[in-house]
Amino acid sequence: MYLDLLLKLPPDEVFFDFLAQCGLALHTLDADDDACERLRIAVEIERAPVMVRESILAAFHHIALLADETGLDALREAAAAAPGRVRPLHLADAPAQCALWMYLRHRDLFDAACRVRGRLVPPAEPMALDFLRHPLSLPDDPSVGSVRLREITLLDETTGGEITVKAPTAQAQIDILDLLTAWMPTDNPVQQERFRIIAAKVDLAFLPGASEGLDGDIAQLILKRRGGHNLADFADALQGRLEVLLSHWQSAIGLEPNVGQPQRMI
Repeated sequence: MYLDLLLKLPPDEVFFDFLAQCGLALHTLDADDDACERLRIAVEIERAPVMVRESILAAFHHIALLADETGLDALREAAAAAPGRVRPLHLADAPAQCALWMYLRHRDLFDAACRVRGRLVPPAEPMALDFLRHPLSLPDDPSVGSVRLREITLLDETTGGEITVKAPTAQAQIDILDLLTAWMPTDNPVQQERFRIIAAKVDLAFLPGASEGLDGDIAQLILKRRGGHNLADFADALQGRLEVLLSHWQSAIGLEPNVGQPQRMI
């Protein structure tokens, strides 16, 4: 997705400002060759520290929501509702460029344009995943058979290295917390503050026939500290149930829920 968007964005001052805001400071090397500049930028994004890279990719995900002609119309409508803030957007042949500029310079109007278009506005703040250090309780829902933490990725803030641990696919009863407790009883990274949880997958198993909107009976939540979650992949009714469950797990250990209901068309 981000490579497709990158091809639509000129490597100009606005784009380099955007990268710097995300934590990647670059300077133009060859202003006469956009293709080489884009390739260099793509390489630098891939080589960036994990938190910087995830910040850029999460922002690209937001910008891509409005990087087409319909998105440009929504941006114009949002700008028109705030007279005097933004001059008319004339780049009809460059909606991705307009979306990037509005995201960078007028984030509130960008989010308003997402709502005009009836799109989910992803959370601006990173998602706190500390609740995953604790066993996940079953929801108060008779259709749910089991829940388990299937995969977790931790960032070692001392060394910058990452650890990804996956539970055995064939053994659905094994949870990552149980696995780490048995495997690393004294050096469990989940129990150490120097390791930050940056991504995880949670399997929620429904009883047969109780999982409308799913291909099977397993809803797999993909959670990332940067980039949010995959709730938008589920049908509205199931999405609402999963949001309630996430909020319950977060509030159970005193974290403020930041997974709000999707914002609908206004």
